[in-house]
Amino acid sequence: MKRLFFVLLFILCLGAQAQNVQNYQSYIKELSSKKYEGRGYYKEGDKKAAEYIAKQYKRIGAKPVRGSYFQEFSFDVNVFHGNMKLSVDGKELRPGKEFVMREFSSGAKGEYKLYYIDQKNFEIEKIIEDFNKPEFENTFIVIDFSFLRQHSKEISRLYKTKMRGVIKVWDTPLKFYKAYSSKVMEQTIVWVDSKFPKNANTINIDVDNQLLKDYKSSNVIAQIKGKSTTDSTVVFVAHYDHLGHLGKDIYYPGANDNASGTAMLLSLAEYYSKKENTPNYNIVFLSVAGEEVGLLGSTHYAENPLLPLDKIKYLINLDMIADNSKDVYVEVSTEGEKGLERFNAINNKLNLFTKLDKGELAGNSDHYPFAQKHVPSIFLIMETGDAFNIHHTLEDNYENLYLDNYQKTFTLITEFVKE
Repeated sequence: MKRLFFVLLFILCLGAQAQNVQNYQSYIKELSSKKYEGRGYYKEGDKKAAEYIAKQYKRIGAKPVRGSYFQEFSFDVNVFHGNMKLSVDGKELRPGKEFVMREFSSGAKGEYKLYYIDQKNFEIEKIIEDFNKPEFENTFIVIDFSFLRQHSKEISRLYKTKMRGVIKVWDTPLKFYKAYSSKVMEQTIVWVDSKFPKNANTINIDVDNQLLKDYKSSNVIAQIKGKSTTDSTVVFVAHYDHLGHLGKDIYYPGANDNASGTAMLLSLAEYYSKKENTPNYNIVFLSVAGEEVGLLGSTHYAENPLLPLDKIKYLINLDMIADNSKDVYVEVSTEGEKGLERFNAINNKLNLFTKLDKGELAGNSDHYPFAQKHVPSIFLIMETGDAFNIHHTLEDNYENLYLDNYQKTFTLITEFVKE
């Protein structure tokens, strides 16, 4: 009978784990669907995502912190929600695949001549002399991105000439970014893949941009009370926003980046909402907006906390975790070092990942504004998997997810909180 009991218990545990994975999948599938337009600013996709997340917290039983799940803030953001066409010598290029816009680029419409930078005989004075001639007015330069980075200081002088724009040749897959989208340059800046012709004459471009002023977005915040009478908290943070649209028709799903982290917050909320899993400390779930445009949501919360920052025992940031990595890359604030030691001890004891690979603290995700405020902060991301290689591309979709590490990550986190 005792053996039968443990067999049944084991089967029940497996069933619960399977249910957890299914729920996790369903959250990611929903958030990366066309309904949310890439969780950016096209048709207020970010607001729709925020409403969905708040609805799930309410269903689960996680309560708002101060009467509302939403913490609103605003910012300026440059968007490409209109025409998105580019052809070179009559051959049309595919947006998102063969070309993308730099996030601070202006739009352009018309036919323009091309001027290829001679990398073997590079003479910036000669190039500037050419671009001050009437025949080179409204011309685009074509340059290899790695060469541009090596000579950025000299080439930056071209922006003071009559140059119309820059075409930067980059490796594939082409990635789209939003980090520096709060302002717009006069010139049009385009990234193209390495198949861009080496000796084309003209491009024909029709790209619309718009600087949205004071765009309103919201962090979504929920909590589950712990057993302790103290007001100490463990905070889980993940950004739910993504890149939105490149033109009217193309959206970036952002399944791994970062529907995966957002889904983990919802999965953890489900777990801690069950009476048998009530944590010792209060748990706060901080789903932030504006990460892709410069960590704006997490910065806003760190500057305007709804709960005292000095009551945070640990803040754990989850970003891009639906991957098949064997190890996990981590960053930690000085105050979070003991927490990382605990994570390592749990990982070694349970043999979950090959290692927790510690890197230097950097402003690359939503733990950073809190680390700057001396909050014990720990960042978990999977950078050595196949899904990471396609982040910020159209391929970061539900079909290209990996659930290999879901249970390992969930166990690592819940064991950490338990201890």
